[in-house]
Amino acid sequence: MLRKLLGRGNRKNKKGQTPTIEDSLADFHFRESQIREAGSVDGEHFTSYVEQIKQLKREKRHQEAIELLLKVVDATESESKVSGLGVAPGYYEDLAIIYRKEKRFSDEVAILERYEAQPKAPGALPKVLVERLVKARELASEN
Repeated sequence: MLRKLLGRGNRKNKKGQTPTIEDSLADFHFRESQIREAGSVDGEHFTSYVEQIKQLKREKRHQEAIELLLKVVDATESESKVSGLGVAPGYYEDLAIIYRKEKRFSDEVAILERYEAQPKAPGALPKVLVERLVKARELASEN
């Protein structure tokens, strides 16, 4: 049962043997560390930057927030590729909001299109970002 939960099932290893539970756990921990590493920014998981991003936005330090958010977006995309799960959409939305406040409509369109090209995590935000992309395209074409 544990092998099945760990995704091992009855598969054989390279030596033609059924993997032990220890082998399965080692594989699981190795994969978990790969995912954690892929999702890191300067040695920390991208989720650890949420408060710093909020603070930068509150203080209207938009350029610093943009620079950090772009690193975080890179990390969520890297983690998504390794884990097979969708990206975290909130960081794309934060960037889009800042770009609109700065009247950088083409940058807003670009980050939302970048999001559109990624596998999606479940939730309501993907639909909101599609709607935002439509509006951003209108604003970009007007300016």
